[in-house]
Amino acid sequence: MTQALAPTLSLTQLVFYGVGTIVGAGIYTIIGSAAGLAGTALWVSMLFAGAAAFLTALSYAELISMLPKAGAEYQFLKAAFPKAPLVSFLAGFLIALNAAATSATVSLAFAGYLRVFLEVPAPLTAFALLTICTTLNIAGLRQATWASIGMIIVEVGGLLLLIVMGLYKGDAADAITLPSFGDTPGIFAATALVFFVYIGFEDVANLSEESINPRRDVPRALLWSVAVTSLVYMLVVWAVFSVLGPDELAKSDSPLTTAGRAVAPWLGQTLAVTAMFATASTALISLVSISRLLFGMARDGDMPAALAKTLSQRKTPWVAALVLYSAAGVLLLLGEVKIIASISALGILLVFVGVHSAVIVLRFKEPDRERPFRGPLHMGRLPLLPPLGIVICLALMTQFEPIVYAVTGGAVLFGVVVYGVRRLRS
Repeated sequence: MTQALAPTLSLTQLVFYGVGTIVGAGIYTIIGSAAGLAGTALWVSMLFAGAAAFLTALSYAELISMLPKAGAEYQFLKAAFPKAPLVSFLAGFLIALNAAATSATVSLAFAGYLRVFLEVPAPLTAFALLTICTTLNIAGLRQATWASIGMIIVEVGGLLLLIVMGLYKGDAADAITLPSFGDTPGIFAATALVFFVYIGFEDVANLSEESINPRRDVPRALLWSVAVTSLVYMLVVWAVFSVLGPDELAKSDSPLTTAGRAVAPWLGQTLAVTAMFATASTALISLVSISRLLFGMARDGDMPAALAKTLSQRKTPWVAALVLYSAAGVLLLLGEVKIIASISALGILLVFVGVHSAVIVLRFKEPDRERPFRGPLHMGRLPLLPPLGIVICLALMTQFEPIVYAVTGGAVLFGVVVYGVRRLRS
């Protein structure tokens, strides 16, 4: 009998998921490094990165309105390239790698923030957080959703508090500047870095089967998630530069905590707490959504059948959840947050190229197929925005260190071997 997931999620819950995953840990950690590159013109980098994320969200929205199934990216490429099953398999494999790496990264970040208050070994804390999040995942999506929403309210609340107090007590009038020609290299470098604080909206697509009205609500949730977080990010940049210069911000390991302390000592401590909620929320959402992707791939026969097993009452893919938990635990052993995060980012950019390509191919291949949501702007059957999205993704992929390409390439090769063995046995 075909396994199914229980539809329980409303539009509001989906938007909370998207916002929580995007905000996650990124804005709490990357804003300092980005400020060192772009200075007070960082708002331009944030705007460019948000536009790039919105382009990708448009492609996701169109495809998910056509194919509202668990395992979104895998399903998109399977429909677009049915004669090249390795392509869709690798998309799913890279998304799973991204989720495991993201969960490992933010778990280590959570451990770092906790050490501000308690001297606990970082690896032990990170493993404990992964265990708790996986337990919530297996307990059921409704339980995981409400736990996640609670954490999202806290993490976004901390940012809103910083925005209000920073703009009120700081020098808001001179906080941001118009860029000059000499700022261009720094702005583009910062855009590549800042793009990664938007990664996470795509996780909403993997909750389609558990959405009450997926064809309507999931596309809306994708776009609303990017729009809301873009506004919050722009206001955060404005507020931070109202109280702190870009050079001082760039030197800090916890930039928003440093900015908070410049307003009031208690605000710095508060932001350290909200950072812990942010990282925990991202870990939970990544594990929940991508366990559904593994479930979808297994149900279609491209992963071991055990991954499609669900608990009889709660309808949660418990085996897939445990496999993802194990993968994240292995990545924790690398210990280097920067390396793990970069592997995650490169993998997701490769997938985004595939998603944009799928929109183009399906517009030609299946022009009459129902599309409850259709991306804007086209020339005949050719959509104009997905090719632009591909160019942007490829440009961002040039910004990594050699070791990141080597590790990601090795992971892809491993995926090809797994696929080959699976096919030989079938």
